[in-house]
Amino acid sequence: MRLGLLYPSLDPVGPREWSGTPAGLAAGFATIGVEVVPIGSAMPGGLRQLVGAMSHATGKRGAVADRVHVKNAARTWAIARNIHAAGPIDAILAMGTELYDLGAVVPPGVVSSTYDDGTLAQMWAHENSDLRLAGFPPSHVSRWIARQRRSTAAADMNFVSTHWAKESFLDDYRAEESSVKVVGMGHRPRTGTGNNRDWSQPNYLFVGVDWRRKNGERILEAFARVYARIPQATLHLVGSVPGVRQEGVSVHGHLARDDGAAQEKLLNLFSTATCFVLPGLFDPSPIACLEAASAGVPVIASTEGGAGEFLGEGAALVDPANVAAIEAAMLRFSDPAEARRCGGIAELAASGFTWSAVAGRIGQALSESIVPAKLKDDGVAHV
Repeated sequence: MRLGLLYPSLDPVGPREWSGTPAGLAAGFATIGVEVVPIGSAMPGGLRQLVGAMSHATGKRGAVADRVHVKNAARTWAIARNIHAAGPIDAILAMGTELYDLGAVVPPGVVSSTYDDGTLAQMWAHENSDLRLAGFPPSHVSRWIARQRRSTAAADMNFVSTHWAKESFLDDYRAEESSVKVVGMGHRPRTGTGNNRDWSQPNYLFVGVDWRRKNGERILEAFARVYARIPQATLHLVGSVPGVRQEGVSVHGHLARDDGAAQEKLLNLFSTATCFVLPGLFDPSPIACLEAASAGVPVIASTEGGAGEFLGEGAALVDPANVAAIEAAMLRFSDPAEARRCGGIAELAASGFTWSAVAGRIGQALSESIVPAKLKDDGVAHV
């Protein structure tokens, strides 16, 4: 199979795009023998400058400016052009579909699909989502939601990471039940971390870019209560963390995915942690929870989103607004036997959510649709 992996950026499979999701999918497909053709939204320099000037003239800025009509039209044209330049492809897996018209870029006879961890409608409905917290004008968001809905309808299949996400595709976008397939979320396994863990000393780990949405302040409050009872407990914070000075807490800052030294440090933190704490205020499919689980660490995750579908008994799900609940979960995993037991369950569960596993489920579904689509297109089975 020759698969067009579509993400609307200059570097469609770059490690910094959507938390590494397009890059992870590309690597996963490669492991199962699928030829991946990255498709982005690069356009000729002159056109890019003209579109930028026209967008600037609207007075809009940031994400709003990036989604005005002139940019969406130019992006759709560029993606269609780049698909044509890529040569024959069997199927397209598209992401970021609120940024272009998917139905206008897919060539005849090519199976089209999307991959998401939720709908914009779902995110707009939640007070703690990035979409709501950014303060975008509702009229603009409505247009983005409508564009994603049209892309959903234009696709032959819509792949989602969780049943939580699937419900919104069915209820909010009126997608056909048979077209929405749950395939999971992938992650970069943190295996091979060595046997450095001392289960007798509670060592909590937090990894999150968005301090507010990832519930950093409540985690600190819950840890302070735990620390008062267990003074040997420690908490390590990784990400965009504001100035924090608290007993038992160490701050490591942002550890970039494409920085080898930073990732080695993060690997060491995973290998020594006895509990991963990420009960975000809103978390559709937290990849960091899967990474922690792959290292054999039990996880404290949020009930707000789809995290509860991944790790079974390897995770404790808590109401992110309830500090006492976070504290209770942290105390539960301060018990060495319980932490070790649930860490083993989490590690086993995470093995089913590698990028190779996700790509395999998507690839199987696409393969089953390619021949029927080509027969429908020209009446000849292409081998």
